[in-house]
Amino acid sequence: LRPMGVRAACRGAWEGITTDRWISFSEDNIFADVPPNIEKLGLGWDHGEQPGASVCYLVGWDGDRLWVLDEYTSEERNTPLAEARAITDMLKTWNVDPWQINEARGDSNSAGRLGLGFSVNQLLERGFAQATNNARPPFSIQVSYKGPGSVKARARMLSSACVEGRFMVHEDCVRLISSLRHWRGESNGDLKHHFDAVGYIAEVFLADTLEGSAFLII
Repeated sequence: LRPMGVRAACRGAWEGITTDRWISFSEDNIFADVPPNIEKLGLGWDHGEQPGASVCYLVGWDGDRLWVLDEYTSEERNTPLAEARAITDMLKTWNVDPWQINEARGDSNSAGRLGLGFSVNQLLERGFAQATNNARPPFSIQVSYKGPGSVKARARMLSSACVEGRFMVHEDCVRLISSLRHWRGESNGDLKHHFDAVGYIAEVFLADTLEGSAFLII
């Protein structure tokens, strides 16, 4: 894993506990030092409404806490191969090889007319296969559940984990920090995309371990 990241200039804006009724996120959930004893790694995606508008998060699990290590946001429309290469570069800054990813989750967006019937997840898998010069991708991107009540359930899950000190976000993930502090349940918009991306992969590790917490995955 990489050395301590550069502290964000806006760090002072993160002080105190959020008044957001959705996520109980606070300054105590922000970290700077490299977390020790990471056992598993995961990637979570939200593909957005427009092609190329992807958000992706790298997380590490130590058996008790989930650490959000890094974030990727597509700044402009690109191809699945270009996105796979950019995320592979992000992984390299943490000395992570794509083949070390244990879990990957993404939403169920179709790739549209250019995808010829494939999902965005499937095209990204092909992109990662190309980016790693292999016939098969280094991991499979599974579709996350998006049925009724799933958004509120993930919000309760993350909120409980924040209160228990089991959901931690690296200080360089400024877009996610802003989302966790300011998103209030809107059904669309940039804040929602970041919440969704991290929520999809967070539930893989947190849903079975928050015993006694006041949330229910529907």
